[in-house]
Amino acid sequence: MATVQGLASIGITVAVNSVGMNYVQDIGDIGGSPSELDATCFNDSMKHYVPGVQDTKSWECTYLFDNADAASDFRVLKALQDAKSIVPVTVTFPDGTKFASTGYVNTYAVGAKVDELITAKLVMMLQSDWTVTNPTA
Repeated sequence: MATVQGLASIGITVAVNSVGMNYVQDIGDIGGSPSELDATCFNDSMKHYVPGVQDTKSWECTYLFDNADAASDFRVLKALQDAKSIVPVTVTFPDGTKFASTGYVNTYAVGAKVDELITAKLVMMLQSDWTVTNPTA
C-alpha cells in the first residue's frame, strides 16, 4: 500500500445543524489545550504543571457571503443564531476523518475592501469537546 505524505484541504466540508455549508474558505483550529495548573512545591528545582480545564475557545470559519435565498449560508446560520439553540457542527476531512462538536451559532458579514469578495464569519461558541471519528478502510 502506497502512503501519501500530507493531505490537501480540497474537499473539506463543514455542516452546521446537519446542513452543509456551500462556500467555506477557511476553518479554525479543531481542539485546544488544557489550562496549566501550577503544581510546583518548595522543594522542586523546576516548575511542575498538571492539566486543568480544556480550553477550546470559540471555533471559527470564514465563508463567502451569500444571502440570495432561504438556503444561503448566511441566512441559514442567522436563523440558527436567532434561535439561540445549541446545534451540532461537523468538519469532515477528505480522508473521511470527522470532527464533531456542539455550540451556539454567531455569524456576521466581515468588512470589505475594493476588488475582493465579500466574506462572512461563523463563530461557534463550543459547548462540548470535539469528538473524532476515524475514517474506515
